[in-house]
Amino acid sequence: MSRLSGTSILARATGLLCLAGFVGFWGTGITDARAQTESNGGMTQEESQQYRDCIKLAQLKPEDGFESAIAWRDLGGGEPARHCVAVALISLGKYEEAATRLDALAKDSSAGPGVVAGMLAQAGQAWMMADNLEYAWRDQSRALELVPNNPQLWVDRAMALGLAGQYWEAIDDLNKALDLQPGYAEALIYRASAWRLLESYELAMTDIENVLGQDPQNVQALFERGKLYRIAGEDDLARRDWLNVIELSNGTPVADAAKANIEKMDVRTGSN
Repeated sequence: MSRLSGTSILARATGLLCLAGFVGFWGTGITDARAQTESNGGMTQEESQQYRDCIKLAQLKPEDGFESAIAWRDLGGGEPARHCVAVALISLGKYEEAATRLDALAKDSSAGPGVVAGMLAQAGQAWMMADNLEYAWRDQSRALELVPNNPQLWVDRAMALGLAGQYWEAIDDLNKALDLQPGYAEALIYRASAWRLLESYELAMTDIENVLGQDPQNVQALFERGKLYRIAGEDDLARRDWLNVIELSNGTPVADAAKANIEKMDVRTGSN
């Protein structure tokens, strides 16, 4: 796995994996890690509340959250405070520094394997946002060594592999995620993206239709299906899906990507 450079990872994501996958991944990861830290760290009710408040502030007002987390750490806040510092740095867009701190926290942690795997998974996600896929893959692989039965960890590593152009390897990881959790929508959508880039369009459409059969308003799946329709020359169907994405999630990055795709399609159609 070699580091990629050039175009930002978010820009590459519009072509490889549905952008919405990047939009929300911190929310779930932070919640899971927080719950694990509380349950495994022997925290009192008061300490747990302080931790929750710190994380909330770090996400909503990251500059204030960073200062608060540093002060708490210096007063002996331990691992929860150090984790909160990293969350604030993520919210501030300082992904490399956040990832480095999460790596150090995972190395020093006295918590159980589930908690450490969560820290490594977050570090891997931060490395992806810092455009360092090699380090992302490294941390995600370490997390999987600790907790191999977590489907989200397999999806996370598949994202790094896919962004590095290693589509078959990404599909292998997504298959493992789906073995653990059949019908897992996120894994199916990312696998469809990989199939599309391998020009296996029927397999891609099968995965997407399986997702939409469960959730007809899944914007990631609609976005991806629009791409497949566009490749097939079904411009009206592509437009319909992308307009649905905009209606369902206007103001989000995936909606912006859908608007951009419609504009590109209209420009090409008009020039013919």
